[in-house]
Amino acid sequence: MTMFRRRVVVTGLGVVSPIGNDVTAFWSSLLDGRSGAAPIAAFPVGGAAPAYAAEVKGFTPESAGLPRKRLKMMGRQAQLAFAAASAASLDAALPGAGVLATRLGMLLGVGMLNADVDEFGRAFHAASVAAGADFDEVAFGRSGAPALFPLWLLRHIPNLAAAHAAIALDAQGPSNTIATGCVAAANAIGEAARIIGRGEADVILAGGTDARVSPLATIRYRDLGWLATREDAEPATVSAPFDEAAAGFVNGEGAGVVVLEALEHARARGAHVHAEVAGYAAANDACGMLTPDRAGAALHQAISRCLDRADISRGAVDVVFAPAPSVAPFDRATAAALASAFGGSHAPAITATRSLLGHTHAASSALDCVAAVKSIGDSRIPATANLRRPIATLPFVTDAARHAAIRTALVGAYGFGGHAAALALRGYDQ
Repeated sequence: MTMFRRRVVVTGLGVVSPIGNDVTAFWSSLLDGRSGAAPIAAFPVGGAAPAYAAEVKGFTPESAGLPRKRLKMMGRQAQLAFAAASAASLDAALPGAGVLATRLGMLLGVGMLNADVDEFGRAFHAASVAAGADFDEVAFGRSGAPALFPLWLLRHIPNLAAAHAAIALDAQGPSNTIATGCVAAANAIGEAARIIGRGEADVILAGGTDARVSPLATIRYRDLGWLATREDAEPATVSAPFDEAAAGFVNGEGAGVVVLEALEHARARGAHVHAEVAGYAAANDACGMLTPDRAGAALHQAISRCLDRADISRGAVDVVFAPAPSVAPFDRATAAALASAFGGSHAPAITATRSLLGHTHAASSALDCVAAVKSIGDSRIPATANLRRPIATLPFVTDAARHAAIRTALVGAYGFGGHAAALALRGYDQ
């Protein structure tokens, strides 16, 4: 049984991540426990902490096939999304498949767009020189604004990540952008499944993208107390979800996109089916902006509603890809939600990929969905790295990837502002 009137399946996967820029490399790194945390390469750190992040490595617009004419209008998160969407489209064999353009959509979760410090720095410097010691709005308009790239705003408009990819793929159907922080990709994938389920589209590329490895984002999260600043350990050992010694998240970036398709449409064109989307639900703690409800009420609600709507028993869930970011209040709230949602006797295996990926924010649950689909197909569960002293007595997968028959995987999402969501994925039955 599924909660959707039409069955919705996954026919394509695409990733750009700190541990690999294609699905094969990404999955191998997860299974092998290779971390994406490393010294920051995007900007000079000087003596500031942290000096590390989980950056996408080896990514260039040329290697990703990005359109040269549009590069000046594409911020980094749009570039990462374009590459992931292109890869997912190829994996689903969409080019040349005769998919009706008006029935092909694009839904992406996006994060906070970071202004280019160098770009704005030049403009403010020009204005300060013209005005003397004090900032003068008139001087900025005359001397600072001309120093900006004329179309600079197009790099920072949230919906343009989806727009660039949609234009390239001629996706003329439903298109949307969701900005619910760390939960955005789960919301995008869930809403895309709903749209297909009620018959408004046949195929939708859905997922999330984020790129916050920048000086301003580093300062912002560090000052809020969420960012790990440990300098007494190797970067790969810092991110420790569900661990007593969790010291904050390692800032990350990336993009993940899945191709969702109505089952009858996929069958008609002979598409390979990776998995089925069985359920989705979302909720909110309505508790606080910066801290979650201590019992993880929203995540508990989302998980329970998702499974109930999909008619999946708690005992039928084989693995949970948990949204613990290595920030103590959220790790504890997530653990509490999982314990209450499943109970001790039916708790599935639990893993947290942020231990290797860092926190990729709006891309995080999309990358987890790709991992969950691979887990179902490969009968493997990646381990949570750096988990030595668990904060709860839950069946965490630690030390090494585990072989297991996986029928149903649950992806959780939980973030600032109290947002939460859950997606149920399962093996495809004819």
